[in-house]
Amino acid sequence: MPLPLNRLYLEHKLSEPTFGATPDTLFYVKQVDGNRSIIRQSMLTGLAETLTTEPEPKGGVGYGSGLFAVRDDLLVYAAKDNRLYGMDLTNGEQWVITPVYEGVALPIISPCGKYVAFLCEADKRCNVLLVDVRGKTLPIKLSNDPWYAFNPTFSPDGGRLAWQEWDEWKMPWDETRLVLTRFAKPTRAATHSAELLPLTPIVTFAKPRVSYASPQFSPNGQHLAYVSDENGWRSLWVASADGRSPTRVDTGEGEIGGPDWVPGLIAMRWSGDSQAIYTVRRRWSQDFLLQVAWPSQTVTEIRTEWTEMDALNVCALPKSDHLVYLAATPQLPHRLMTLEVKTNRETSRATVAIGLIDATRLSNPEVISWPTVNDIQTWGILYPAVDATGPCPVIVHIHGGPTSESPFSWLPQAQYFATRGWHYFIVNHRGGTGFGRAYQDLLNGQWGVVDVEDARTGAEHLIHLGLADSRRLVITGGSAGGYTTLMALVQDPDFWAAGVSLYGIGDMYDLRAGSHRFEMNYEEGSLLGRLPKMGALWKERSPLTYIKNIHSPVLLFHGTEDTAVPHQQSVDYAAAAQKQSVIAELVSYAGEGHGFVKEANRRNMIETMEKFLDKYVVNLQK
Repeated sequence: MPLPLNRLYLEHKLSEPTFGATPDTLFYVKQVDGNRSIIRQSMLTGLAETLTTEPEPKGGVGYGSGLFAVRDDLLVYAAKDNRLYGMDLTNGEQWVITPVYEGVALPIISPCGKYVAFLCEADKRCNVLLVDVRGKTLPIKLSNDPWYAFNPTFSPDGGRLAWQEWDEWKMPWDETRLVLTRFAKPTRAATHSAELLPLTPIVTFAKPRVSYASPQFSPNGQHLAYVSDENGWRSLWVASADGRSPTRVDTGEGEIGGPDWVPGLIAMRWSGDSQAIYTVRRRWSQDFLLQVAWPSQTVTEIRTEWTEMDALNVCALPKSDHLVYLAATPQLPHRLMTLEVKTNRETSRATVAIGLIDATRLSNPEVISWPTVNDIQTWGILYPAVDATGPCPVIVHIHGGPTSESPFSWLPQAQYFATRGWHYFIVNHRGGTGFGRAYQDLLNGQWGVVDVEDARTGAEHLIHLGLADSRRLVITGGSAGGYTTLMALVQDPDFWAAGVSLYGIGDMYDLRAGSHRFEMNYEEGSLLGRLPKMGALWKERSPLTYIKNIHSPVLLFHGTEDTAVPHQQSVDYAAAAQKQSVIAELVSYAGEGHGFVKEANRRNMIETMEKFLDKYVVNLQK
């Protein structure tokens, strides 16, 4: 039986799990039909309570995330109106903490519970600010106007603060600094926030073309863990709390952490007694949960069935190693799991799924590799068509980013089409993450080339294996993957039977003018180069430049309120293709942004895509 359509569009989204004061209480964010709320769930009874409704929680920095923090009976969260709010979890009292800014996110409550550090986007900068939890005084600025700052963290005595930051023309996976500072006095000793200044720099970790991320103090205050790729792979490092004697921990082949597309993606967590660090290592698209004993640096893999684990967090109590994380496999949808390390007892607490899913009727995918152009090894994930015989039509999926990766995990769209006679093939092309810095840097100056080449060579690999029908090859993707789709249709017009682009890029110049601030310099940084010097290359890498080449049908989806890739990009591409007498269908969703969150729109997207592919690919109509 094919995977039912409602299993796709009715899925919930869970994120940002964290324990309360004890492992008996869990907090997380739940999104249903585009509406977010913060949930408190009892581990003893299973009762899940919705804590916030108005104003709706929303991170206002970049792509969002970093919605809330909890300490004892205090909840602080970022709201849709770009202010921080506080809530007393004993009686429900709610109050405003900050004025309105362009964006706020990632509140971090000081160990004494008196202050909140947070990210504030304003005046073309993103700084770390600090305010008292009741909002009695105006926030004070702690960072010195970097282009962006992410992931502030207090030392357990409240005397120090660390964060990562980067400059204009960089992205956080290109080059960042890790800043470690000291307050004028510990937060517990200050009667108001002004007494915490001046902030004294202790040390800054910074090297050319090195990314530093995820600073985390040990609970005993003696060490600082972080991630750095200075050895060519994202790796776990530990230094003393004042930044001295940094040491790389050998956790085996693979990477620790990933690109910081949103604030709050912390790559590791200390145990409550500071005797271990818990982290996830990704190797060839699959995740492994690790316990790193400290200071011996002994690495132990904690065996689980999961192939993807995300949002790892730890209960901060000493001698209480309880973990929480989001987990999935290609046959099991994402769910919120807790793990008691000492007993190895793992418990499912919540799931994104709606309705039961028969895993025995799903595709059993595999990670594969092939030599692409110049015999460089490239990677992908193949969801083979269920019960297929002979060559099948293939959907080649390109991830977003493009500095990103598709994990070996639950992808309902892949299972939907694989249970309907399609091979669904995900390409982790050159320039993505998870395969080392050298692999990531292969995209520099080559966006629109290596991704297009790897999509084609990947499909050719399936043809060579006798799996793919060469007449029925489809390319699809969202955002940067949508760009690769539109570029492939004009660069390899005789190869692809059709393309499906979700909020893709058609013209680089127009994207530069309309993109949001977080990645407004992305193309000028590493992907293409600075304007006006590299103007010819920008034109060369714009799909609309070659629109006269297109002759395969194309289907485009786009939200009208997209601030990352403006809606007009798809409007212009569809119109230009139609002028070439090519079938170009555009579906616009009013009010949607960069990605579709409304259930009705998500259903319509899959139904429209399936009808389009049946007509123009399966039945080869032109």
